[in-house]
Amino acid sequence: MSFRVIAALFLGQVLIAAPAWSASYSVSEVDSKLGFTGQVGGEPFDGHFKRFSGSIDFAAEALQQTRFEIRIDMRSVDTDSEERDEALATSEWFDPERHPSARFVASGARREGDEYLSDAELSIRDVTKPVQFRFSLSEDGQRLHGSATLNRIDWDLGGADWSDEEVVGHTVQVSVDVRLHSAE
Repeated sequence: MSFRVIAALFLGQVLIAAPAWSASYSVSEVDSKLGFTGQVGGEPFDGHFKRFSGSIDFAAEALQQTRFEIRIDMRSVDTDSEERDEALATSEWFDPERHPSARFVASGARREGDEYLSDAELSIRDVTKPVQFRFSLSEDGQRLHGSATLNRIDWDLGGADWSDEEVVGHTVQVSVDVRLHSAE
């Protein structure tokens, strides 16, 4: 075999093995999960939002063009505790009557090892704060896994009545497991 044939075969195998993530995706709660972990009285609890939607534009070869725009229905919070869910619906917490949705927007990404990192903004109750969002994509391009660490005090969640970290922890771990649906 000539060098050109070997090089062409090698390049073809590399291109097949390396996904060229360049697409627009729609995101919804269908076969997806937007979850979080918090603490009450030092005990962890898990919750999730039943309804969210949005879009993701991602191109591995043009990471600066990456864009996320996600809306979260704050009325759809579920922590597997009716009492806790009712508390989260008050004006001290999510206040979904006046602020029915939160908004997550990220522009650009950078590679960090096997993952990507995007500088984003999260708006809850008309308070917008920066968030670092770490994510990875499945090899088949069908799933996005991500995480962020938030300090609920940054959004004044809980107000003065719940500001004691020993009562309700300040740190909230957000986890994302999203099925990507081609928007094309």
